[in-house]
Amino acid sequence: MAQLRTLAAFACALLLAACGGGAMEPDRKDPASVARAFVEAFNARDLQRMLPLNDAVNIEAIAAALTGGPGSPEYEAIFAPDMVALLAAEAGRIEGPRYDGGDAIVKVAATERGDVYTIVLAENEDDEWVIVAHSMMGRAQFDALPEEAKDSRQP
Repeated sequence: MAQLRTLAAFACALLLAACGGGAMEPDRKDPASVARAFVEAFNARDLQRMLPLNDAVNIEAIAAALTGGPGSPEYEAIFAPDMVALLAAEAGRIEGPRYDGGDAIVKVAATERGDVYTIVLAENEDDEWVIVAHSMMGRAQFDALPEEAKDSRQP
């Protein structure tokens, strides 16, 4: 029964995300646009806008947070106070993308220690960028990543 509620919440959230007004749809062919849209949705605590920006694994967590609502463990796991403060401090500024293999890495926040919080994106079967992971890395590690993607079609 809980799975059915999660599926229903997921379906409703996708419908609302597809039909809802408000924020502009990101350019799915541009990883920075997708990352920026995620940060804007995160800062607004808008789970419905976050849903279509993510891959299937992340969608499950967001759907569970939608089902549980504010105050639920799933919701609080996404909107942990330290993460909310970290992303809010950047006021939507992003940097990148940088590239690691086929993945695009976009810096969305930085800690006081100098580490950077990044969103990792991959191209899906429609050649659109989706969020596949979130990670923390050293600033030097981020800076060392190439600014241009390697064309995987070339030898």
